[in-house]
Amino acid sequence: MFWAFIIGNILYYTTGIILAFSFKDNRAFCKYICPITVFLKPMSYFSLIRLKCDKEKCISCGKCKRVCPMNVDVTDNSRKRKNGTECILCMECVKNCPKDAL
Repeated sequence: MFWAFIIGNILYYTTGIILAFSFKDNRAFCKYICPITVFLKPMSYFSLIRLKCDKEKCISCGKCKRVCPMNVDVTDNSRKRKNGTECILCMECVKNCPKDAL
């Protein structure tokens, strides 16, 4: 059992590293192979708790996207925004918004 654990971990991390280099994305394993995302993405898409941007307050400085660990463009309020289902609700964008637009 010990060797199965060691070999499994080696394969897991090797696959993650290869995907990260080939897709130039440090979360490639989570995005494309992890089976948990099959359930999380649809739930995130239809989530009731979402960050919304007040377009009148927003000055388009881009600070929210720079501080976001997931590279989500929170200024786009549509459900079809790029990387919208990857938001982890860390609220870094809200904390760093100079105009409280989020």
